[in-house]
Amino acid sequence: MSQAYDDDDAKIKKMVLAALFAALVAVGAYIRIPIPPVPITLQTFFVLLSIVLLGYKWGTISILIYILIGFIGFPVFSGGPGGPGILLGPSGGYVYSFVIVAIVIGYLSEKVKKTFFSILALAVLGSLMILGIGTLHMMVFTSFDLQTAFFAGFVPFIIGDFLKSVAVAVASTILLKKYIF
Repeated sequence: MSQAYDDDDAKIKKMVLAALFAALVAVGAYIRIPIPPVPITLQTFFVLLSIVLLGYKWGTISILIYILIGFIGFPVFSGGPGGPGILLGPSGGYVYSFVIVAIVIGYLSEKVKKTFFSILALAVLGSLMILGIGTLHMMVFTSFDLQTAFFAGFVPFIIGDFLKSVAVAVASTILLKKYIF
């Protein structure tokens, strides 16, 4: 009987953490530097942190909760808007790339020993995936050619995303030592 309670407690803990990280991603959307056409936000920090800490299943659930809440109209996307139109705008690829990154990086995070450097590598890879998917989406939904989209939607974010990846590695390393995820 004790094992059943432990399993239920672990599941409840993961559900609460998934909801918490979905809320943190939404808060991260409001912490922004407004540069056109896509602002710099702390969303990716919280996205990557949730994926590394929660893994494939619960990290993906967390991101899906965030996107669903925004899709139905709550103002959780960068700059405050909500609704399905955001996913079809220039920055929509960055948002839906979070799910792809949650699946890939979440899976990989469960397969590696979580050290500072492995987490940093996962976060950098996740950041590059977000930037790549977002840039390609921007190219499709604007009149930008590949070079223009690359210099508008990828290059301005490289340094900031690397710094956020380092912060994810530092925060994850500390949290993994202090708490069981």
